[in-house]
Amino acid sequence: MEEIIIKIILSLVLGGALGMERQYHDKPAGYATNCLICLGAMLFTVLSDLMGQAGGDPGRIAAQVVTGVGFIGAGSIWRSGNKISGLTTAAGVWVVAAIGMCVGYGQYLWATLAAAAILILQLGVRKTITLMELLKHYDTIFLICEPNWDTVKKIAGHIEKQRISILKQEVTKQDNRFHVSIVATFTGHEFQKITRELLEMPEVYSLYK
Repeated sequence: MEEIIIKIILSLVLGGALGMERQYHDKPAGYATNCLICLGAMLFTVLSDLMGQAGGDPGRIAAQVVTGVGFIGAGSIWRSGNKISGLTTAAGVWVVAAIGMCVGYGQYLWATLAAAAILILQLGVRKTITLMELLKHYDTIFLICEPNWDTVKKIAGHIEKQRISILKQEVTKQDNRFHVSIVATFTGHEFQKITRELLEMPEVYSLYK
């Protein structure tokens, strides 16, 4: 009885710790979801182990946990145009289930080390991305604006006024509108500031990266 209580508590603690990080960053699978997945995987693993002791196949239920969690993770993946989001959340759900299975089999150290490694990875990646935002890198701005060359010059002038050199500029005309692509080197802060200011121009209809 004491052992199952330890497993339940550890599953909730480890799943909750990973879920809090996800929820803090406003991701689909948050605190409650990760707790339930970790706890469920642990319980199924314990049942699978008991089946093995009773003469059944100990890997039968455990194998289905991996497949079942894959369907849950797939629900968090969505596509918008060429951008795919939710892959990290889906992978996180999968790993949380693996941690729950470790707890179920009594591998408490493995489960704790894995959870700690994931937290360090998630937080470390975000810190690295924040630092990268301070460095200049090539980026492209795509604009749709009114079909007027003075407007194109005004857009380019606004960017260069921010002490940013334009490396390449292309203009095409479709549906009586100019489609402009501008390649330059920005920091993350500069890119956000400039795109926000360009969108406020009445001559600019839309802007995307």
